Amino acid sequence: MRHFLILAMLLVGACAAKTPAPKVDANLDAATLPRLGQDEILSRLSALPGQQLAAGECGLFLWLKRDDAPLVLFQRSKSDEARMIIDGKVTALKRTSLDGPIGLSFFEKQDFTAGDMTFSLRIQAERDKNLQQGLKVPAGILSMASADGWSAALPVAGAIGCQ
Repeated sequence: MRHFLILAMLLVGACAAKTPAPKVDANLDAATLPRLGQDEILSRLSALPGQQLAAGECGLFLWLKRDDAPLVLFQRSKSDEARMIIDGKVTALKRTSLDGPIGLSFFEKQDFTAGDMTFSLRIQAERDKNLQQGLKVPAGILSMASADGWSAALPVAGAIGCQ
């Protein structure tokens, strides 16, 4: 329950902030970004800063399920791309497959590619509300693999929220 409260507070902060979210330079200095871990995959990934939605826009916010709960993936409504920070750069993940529509361009199963990496996202969104009210994503797995054979699977949770 504590993790859900943290996620809800982060989502409200990301979606309802009156001040603009910090601009994220596509060429961020990798040394200044906190890495998600030390292994061959997690050392390439960094937490995303808060993301802001435009009026009438929805977004999928996914946080890593651990005590510090970094935002690891963000996807805007009506987009076939998701956003992560890989190797110190904001990176657009290009969707290659989808299944299990939730609404707008959000799906329970999505696969992506970016550079030398592939990503598989599997989420479970609650079904008792509509997208405009916001949906909790209590469970999910973000799996990734690099072309040189390294892989990782991250437990995630989050929400689909609208502005």
